[in-house]
Amino acid sequence: MRPGIFTDTFLESFRNRMFLIFFIASSICVGSIALAMNMDIVNGVLQGYTVFGQQLNTRGLDVARFVQSIQAGLAMLISVVGLFLALMATSTLFPQMTQKGSIELLLCRPVSRWRIITGRFLGGAAIMAFNATYLFLGVWLVLGLKSGVWTRGFPWSTILVIFAFIVLFSVMMAASVATDNGVVGLLIAYVLVVFSPILAAHDRITPALSTELYRKIFRFLYWIVPKTAETIGAARRLILQQPLEIGIVVATSAAFAVACWVFTVVYFDRKDY
Repeated sequence: MRPGIFTDTFLESFRNRMFLIFFIASSICVGSIALAMNMDIVNGVLQGYTVFGQQLNTRGLDVARFVQSIQAGLAMLISVVGLFLALMATSTLFPQMTQKGSIELLLCRPVSRWRIITGRFLGGAAIMAFNATYLFLGVWLVLGLKSGVWTRGFPWSTILVIFAFIVLFSVMMAASVATDNGVVGLLIAYVLVVFSPILAAHDRITPALSTELYRKIFRFLYWIVPKTAETIGAARRLILQQPLEIGIVVATSAAFAVACWVFTVVYFDRKDY
C-alpha cells in the first residue's frame, strides 16, 4: 500500500483546517475539565467536589468509584457528540475526491482504484482516531492528576469509540461515492446513529409488534446494521468494570463495514469518471 493517498488526505485536512479545528476543540474540552473540576481528597475519601465553583454534596464518597462515574459520563457525552461532529467534518472527503478536476488527477496516477479508495478511507479514519485518542488521554490525564486515580478502562474505551466511528464512516463512504453527494452519506450515517438505540432494544420491542412479519423485519434490521449504541454502551461498561460481552456486536458491525468497503471498491472501480 503506497502512502500517497493516505498522506494527501491528511494534508488536505490541514489545508481546510479540519484537523486544526478538532485539535483546538479537544484542547478546549480538556482544558475546561482541568479548570472546572476540583476535588478535596483525604485518605482516599472525597471530602469536597466543585464544578465551576459550585460545591456538590459528595462527602464520604469513594474516590475511585466517583472518578469512574465521571469518566463514564464524559465518555458517553464525548462519544455521542464527537461522532456527530466527526461525521460532519469528514462528510466532504469523498465528494471532493470524485468531483471533476480532482478525480482526473487521482486516476492518472499509476495506482489501482481500490488503493485510492482505501487510502482515502484510512486517511479520514486516522485523522479522527488521532483526535479521539488525544481527547480521551487528555481527559484521563487531567482526572488522574486531580484525583490520584488511574483507571485502565477509560483510555481503553477509546478503541471502542474509534471503532464506532470507522463503521459509520464506511457507511458514509459507500453512500457518498455512490451518489456523489456527501449530504446523503451524512444523513444515512446520522439515521443509523439515531435508530441504533431503538434497534438495540429489539428484545423488548419485537414482542409488542402486531405480526410475526414485522418482528422478523425488526430482528433482521438489528442484525445487519451497525450497533453504534451498544458499542458506545460497551465503552461505559468497560470504564465501570462491568461485564463486557460484545463479540457479536463487534463482529456484525465489522462485517457491515467490510461490506460497505467492498461495495465502494467495486462501484468506484467500475464507474466511468
